[in-house]
Amino acid sequence: MSELSIAALSSFIESVTSGSEEASSAFQRTFDIVVKIVPSVGGVYNVEAFSSKLSGGGLGVLFTFGGRGIIVLIPESTGLVPDWCSNPDATGKSKLSTFAQEWGMNLVPEAFFPEDYKAAIISDMERALVRAGIELSATYLDLKLTKPDGNIVTIYMIWSLEVPSEFFNEEVKLVDGVDSETIPGLPKFDSNKPPLLNTGVPNFESFGTTDFVDREKQKGIDDLPGYSRSLLKVKIPVAAVLATARKPIKSILELGVGSVIQFDKSCEELLEVEVGQKISIGSAEAVKVGDKFGFRIHSMLLPDERFRPVEIRREGEYNTKKESPQIIGKAPIKSFN
Repeated sequence: MSELSIAALSSFIESVTSGSEEASSAFQRTFDIVVKIVPSVGGVYNVEAFSSKLSGGGLGVLFTFGGRGIIVLIPESTGLVPDWCSNPDATGKSKLSTFAQEWGMNLVPEAFFPEDYKAAIISDMERALVRAGIELSATYLDLKLTKPDGNIVTIYMIWSLEVPSEFFNEEVKLVDGVDSETIPGLPKFDSNKPPLLNTGVPNFESFGTTDFVDREKQKGIDDLPGYSRSLLKVKIPVAAVLATARKPIKSILELGVGSVIQFDKSCEELLEVEVGQKISIGSAEAVKVGDKFGFRIHSMLLPDERFRPVEIRREGEYNTKKESPQIIGKAPIKSFN
């Protein structure tokens, strides 16, 4: 498997170059802003150099691959982040989710195809990187975006993050002078002294520990028992059913190239989502992601609750029926005599 490090920089540049047109289209559909995306310089991430660039808020687009994170940061100072992103409604959340998925498919190399996507506003990008455990040998790639007025702004793609799940978790705060005993595992954050120094060697005087979050509070797949983890790795087919119909065998035998089958279903109706052996789990709507088609989950069905009636016997009733044991559910009950 390819390593998510600076060795992959050329792959990221190539992927951004080839997917820039689709990524630009996705940006326009989401934010109604026409931009042109071009990869620029890249290298080893340096905290001191990026401190002023990432000191404020912005939109974070997070891609997760193999438990590590790839983040694209769009600072609010670029003027590319609409106000509705700060408090999106259901439609806005859906648009951001689709946007993150499209950018993951078009900007991230196929060797690191994202397993999960998320886009949301973050109040302090620099501290969010610290929460997510940015690696000392992290890599960055500047992306130049040309706006409709001709101005060129820069957004940043950075990899990798050790704890990507904590990036948007602003409940964990890095406060100036915070006591490590108050929040175990968190470094003291001094705005005049960055918690990480990218010299290639950890500077333990600046942060004391390489654990940026409370590891005991993180519960993931690795915390499950072995048999549960094995079950989660089982792959089953997922299908979106456009429509179904019953036809006589005679009609089916008469089908040939060019035959048209009519269905009693509108094109605007939701699709049925099935897994495994045609087990329906919910409904979805068809969407287009770049040059591919997919479906967005609209609703999920809860598993059926199964109850088995239990017969209540009166005292002494077992003595009158000795020919065969009585059944409650599936368990035979013999006479108490």
